[in-house]
Amino acid sequence: MIEQIVGLILVFFITGITFINALFPRKGEMDPEYDVVYRLAFGIVMSVAILVLFGFSLNALGVNPGTGLGYVTDANLWLGLGLMSITFFWIGWWRGAYPWMGKIHKSLLRMPKSPPHSVLAELDDDKKVMARFKELAVQRDSLRRELKDIERRLGLQTGSLKEHYEKKRAEAQESLKKVDAQLRELEQKRATELYMR
Repeated sequence: MIEQIVGLILVFFITGITFINALFPRKGEMDPEYDVVYRLAFGIVMSVAILVLFGFSLNALGVNPGTGLGYVTDANLWLGLGLMSITFFWIGWWRGAYPWMGKIHKSLLRMPKSPPHSVLAELDDDKKVMARFKELAVQRDSLRRELKDIERRLGLQTGSLKEHYEKKRAEAQESLKKVDAQLRELEQKRATELYMR
């Protein structure tokens, strides 16, 4: 029973997850928010794919002259998948996918390399865009409050003061239109960039 459970875990999980960790050693590299989910899903899929390809490879060897059977046996599957899992784990460790191993021994600690400059630049650009969004949103709220105040004062004034507040209202409305246009432009630019990635 235990052998079957270990076999299922090896066949459907370990080989693929170690392969994925070898390819993508940095946390959050697959997806900033759902990295664990992506790793689990791709790990299961890659385990099945590796098993199928390994089975085809064993089958391509033909018939074993000693037994008269093919090479797709439980011993060969255990050995092959086990060696692949160990190899993928070692590559992942070498690339820094398992920093927790430093708790076992200091010499086992390997940190992943920092992301490429383009990824850092993208993150930096995202922060700048979000900061600009916030700045424009604050500016828009301020202009809306100012317009409400001008409208209130406009109803109370007559003569030259009324003309003054009408002029201020026109200026505030024009500023609000510009801010709204900038926000729309920023949203379109951001949507285009996300689509192009």
